[in-house]
Amino acid sequence: MKSQNRRSPRPIARLAALGALALTCFAADAADTGKTVRTPYGDVIEIQAPPSQQRLSTSAQAHPFATARQRAAVKPLQWAPRDDRAAADTAELSDKMVRAAGSAPGGEAPAFANYLARNHFRATWQRLDALDAAKGAAPLSALSDGGEKDGAHYPYTRYPGNYYTSQWKTTPWNKIGKLYFTKPDGSGSYCTANVASGNSVLITAAHCVYTLGAGWNTNFVFVPAERYGEAPYGRFGWSSARVPSGYFPSGGRRWDVAVIKLTGEQVTGLPVTSYVGWLGRTWNRPYSEYATSHGYASNLSTQFTHICNGQTYSSPSEGTNVLVQGCDMTYGASGGGWLLNLSGSHYVNSVVSGPHIGAFGTAWVGPRFADDNIVALCAAIGC
Repeated sequence: MKSQNRRSPRPIARLAALGALALTCFAADAADTGKTVRTPYGDVIEIQAPPSQQRLSTSAQAHPFATARQRAAVKPLQWAPRDDRAAADTAELSDKMVRAAGSAPGGEAPAFANYLARNHFRATWQRLDALDAAKGAAPLSALSDGGEKDGAHYPYTRYPGNYYTSQWKTTPWNKIGKLYFTKPDGSGSYCTANVASGNSVLITAAHCVYTLGAGWNTNFVFVPAERYGEAPYGRFGWSSARVPSGYFPSGGRRWDVAVIKLTGEQVTGLPVTSYVGWLGRTWNRPYSEYATSHGYASNLSTQFTHICNGQTYSSPSEGTNVLVQGCDMTYGASGGGWLLNLSGSHYVNSVVSGPHIGAFGTAWVGPRFADDNIVALCAAIGC
């Protein structure tokens, strides 16, 4: 009996140790997945930016993307391989709208916004003016290709976006820019993002905000209308980000959208909407519509955006609430907006998620904006 009494604390000690380990693992998981925010449209996962990332420092040593030289060294985010069998949503696909379509209009910056930016970022504008004068306004050649698609087959036309002097200062091009960030492994990368709320909220792809299997990206810096490495409207930090809970733990094209709340400009402190305004948003629309998709595609140029114009469509292999469009853009375009021109205004209806199954470099996909993704995200962050 005495020997048994002497040994009895050991199992208890082991259980206590296991309990402590479980609590540690739970805390790590909670930190990795962020905070759950419940909305009437679905759950959203939220992270907050540390104070050091909310207001950028002008010192290159204080932030990895503070200078044009630092940003020029950043590589575009590559599309991660996926298991096509597991990625497609097996729910029944239908072209019928489950719920009524909705939209939120965009807004223009004040009439003097370009004058304001030219004065705040004078040296940048002078360099861009000189560059525009040197290269002239000769258009680059457009590409038209039917691509390799299943289901309905639609051709597309691809051409430069904010390459043109006449476009980068105006809607919608000045509201689309590069989003820089640090991945969990410590390396820097970039995606494309879109100002789509009067409350300075960006819309981009979820995989630009969270790296599956690794964790949250950090150090987000947004540069609207970036071209040739210049920041004509300044640089903006972030305060928080949201991703649909459906994106965890294994992703999924219909959930590959995220929102980021921006802080004021690095030097002036003004909101991004004071310089460029914002795009509208729309959701629950038909699968087949004519859209313009934008992105800083590294296979074409990292210096300016390109655009693919063409009809969107559905594909049984991709599943419910996933749009497909012909386009040959690849890495770096992730998060770029798919815009609909409704009544003369531009509305974001999807963002670039990745290549269409079996059609890398000829067609890509994006989440069809709906109540349970973009509406839930905006309800949580306050678009």
